[in-house]
Amino acid sequence: MTPRNPSTFLKSINSLNVAIGLCLCALATTSMASEQQPHQHGHAQLQMAVENNNVDLILTSPAYNLLGFEHEPRTEQQKQTLENARQWLTTQALIAPAGGNCTVESASMDFNAKAAEQDHHDHDHHYDETMNEHANIEVSQVLNCKSADIGGQLTTPLIAQFPEIQELDVEWVTNSSQGSAKLSSSDNQFQL
Repeated sequence: MTPRNPSTFLKSINSLNVAIGLCLCALATTSMASEQQPHQHGHAQLQMAVENNNVDLILTSPAYNLLGFEHEPRTEQQKQTLENARQWLTTQALIAPAGGNCTVESASMDFNAKAAEQDHHDHDHHYDETMNEHANIEVSQVLNCKSADIGGQLTTPLIAQFPEIQELDVEWVTNSSQGSAKLSSSDNQFQL
């Protein structure tokens, strides 16, 4: 059996703690969301796991908040809107620490309108189909914030970029704490 390097072992433990904390935070949020409306225009959620100067982010929002529609793009303008949103959400850091920047190491965006439309058709609705489509967008980002103090005040450019987001619920977990904040167009800052 090979002896383990104690610092590597401790880093693994810390990473595991952050991952477990994020999962618990997500479970609590899922539980609370199921008690509230699961899909509410104007509201979005940003979850963060912070370890040292690395940040894992998951943004979940009704597609309407980011695109202005919740179906597969039907016009050239809608296709361009989707592409512009994808470009911005996968290249711009969703948070910024005071006095520094974070760089996007990796990112992805999932817009699954077809599945949402299919789910919608399984229900018995008797009113306008276009008003009842419920598609979400999920964005995942991994940020590197080496040149910044990630433990202090943070801002998000999301609400300014996507004004349909009227309220952003932010939840975070770090090696030493966890917390949450509600942000709005008049307040896009939070403190870890």
